[in-house]
Amino acid sequence: MNVKLKKFKIASINLFNYLSPPSAYYDFENIYSQAQWQKKQLWFRSFLSEHQPDIVGFQEVFSSKELSVLCKKQGLDYFAVVDKPEIMSDFIYKSQVVAIAARYPILAVEKVLPSEELVNHLGLNEFNFSRQVLRATIDLPSLGLCDFYVVHFKSKRANLNVSDENLPGLSTSASIFAKQFLGRWSADFQRGNEAALLFHAMLQRREKTNQAMILLGDFNDNLHSGVLDALNMQRKKIHSVDIKMSELSQLPDHAINNSLKYYQLNDAHNLFIKTRDFKTMNHLRKSTHYYGTQGSVLDYILLSNEFDTECGASLAEVTSYETFDSHLINPEYDIDSDSTDHAPVMATITIRS
Repeated sequence: MNVKLKKFKIASINLFNYLSPPSAYYDFENIYSQAQWQKKQLWFRSFLSEHQPDIVGFQEVFSSKELSVLCKKQGLDYFAVVDKPEIMSDFIYKSQVVAIAARYPILAVEKVLPSEELVNHLGLNEFNFSRQVLRATIDLPSLGLCDFYVVHFKSKRANLNVSDENLPGLSTSASIFAKQFLGRWSADFQRGNEAALLFHAMLQRREKTNQAMILLGDFNDNLHSGVLDALNMQRKKIHSVDIKMSELSQLPDHAINNSLKYYQLNDAHNLFIKTRDFKTMNHLRKSTHYYGTQGSVLDYILLSNEFDTECGASLAEVTSYETFDSHLINPEYDIDSDSTDHAPVMATITIRS
């Protein structure tokens, strides 16, 4: 494309059971009325119209056709999914998919598949992403081809069915505790494997194409939890023992720094903060999800070093980062009641001249 682009906006939105009636999600009672569905549609249509993102990654999509129509009416003419939601019965759906919509051409879209060899090396008999990861290559004016990845990692909800027969010698109360921590560990284990195997696939793609990487979605965990360390590869975390015991120990410090910067991903929020002077401000990051009164950041936009102003390869910078949480902390029932339980996040990227 010959059009010069000065800035563009990237957003991630968890749609929270986006399913048109009369279909149901998970249970036959979970069916939106027409009024609820129209309110939900209006909420997302209003969001896209007001904030005008140029590329959007969506999670919890059941009705992809309806979402595609909604997006195209807002100028997001390019839309893609790589999977279909699973149906339990004629009208009850049990799994959602991710999607991407863009104002610029999507030249290729593919499922991200884990390396079978690496899966075997990790001792995993079988492995599948809990939701299929989408990779879309988008032609951005002034930047060229960029690889966008949309994810919805495994939730913290236990996914291990253990019967009392598998836990001999435990009292009823001890058995309950065992099931809880085993189930939680199983979910963390799945989510950690998803992050690690995805990052490996991203590295392979990076080596092959040298294209910028952008990862966005619902991580269902804090990026600094430890479970998602593969996506949070920072110099200060791996410089000591890991480097001394690896091939990197033969390289000078500047070469190690350059190598890590080329492959690592950067939190768009942090890239925005470090280019601004918040030293005298009490800057707190907004939560994107609440469990009761406990808030947490689960939704992220991660960028490769082309968007980091401290890198010589920087082509653009994050000039704004927003978390839209008013419907969570101060909801208006008539507007927000059927919207989403997550706060959309959006980063504005400005091309460096």
